[in-house]
Amino acid sequence: MELEKIYQLMDKFEQGQLTSFSYHDQEFEIKMTKNADGQVETTPATPKAQPQPRPLPAEPAPSEAPVTPTPVSASAPSQPAAPAPKPAVTVDPKQCVTAPVVGIYYQAHSSEEAPYVQVGDHVSVGQQVGLIQAMQMMRPVVAKQAGQVKALLVHNGEEVNFGQPLIQLIPDTPDDI
Repeated sequence: MELEKIYQLMDKFEQGQLTSFSYHDQEFEIKMTKNADGQVETTPATPKAQPQPRPLPAEPAPSEAPVTPTPVSASAPSQPAAPAPKPAVTVDPKQCVTAPVVGIYYQAHSSEEAPYVQVGDHVSVGQQVGLIQAMQMMRPVVAKQAGQVKALLVHNGEEVNFGQPLIQLIPDTPDDI
C-alpha cells in the first residue's frame, strides 16, 4: 500500500466515528483503535512475517574446533542499567499537538538547527512544530490550534504512534479547545 493511502486512512479514522479499524494485505498490517476519551491508539504498520531461517545445530560439526569466548579487556565498561520507566502523565489530547503518523519525531530539521519550538514559545494554527520520519519520508507536524507551548512530551529521536500527544499547549482562548 502506498504511503499516501496509509496517511489518508489514518486521517479518515481520526476524524470518523469508527472505534476500531484494521487492515492487512500481503505486505503489511495496521490496527487503529480509539479509547473511551477518543484518543487514537495505533499498532504500528508491520511487515508480514517472513519465513524464519532454520536453527543452527546445537553441536559443532566434527571437523570444527569448539570456540571458547575470551574477554577483550578486563577493564571494559559494563552496560549502564536501563532507565526507570517514566511515570505516566495524563494530558488532555485536545490541548496537544499530536502525531499525524507513526514514526520517529524530530524537534528540528537537523541537529545543527534550533528546534522549531521550545517551552514558552507561542504557536499559530498551521505552524510547523516538528517533523516525523515515516517510511524514509519526512512529514511535517503542524499545530491545529494557537497557544503557548507548555511542555514537550516527546524527546528528539523518539518513536511515536499515530495520535500520540507530542507538545502540550496552553490554548489562546477556551474556544480553541
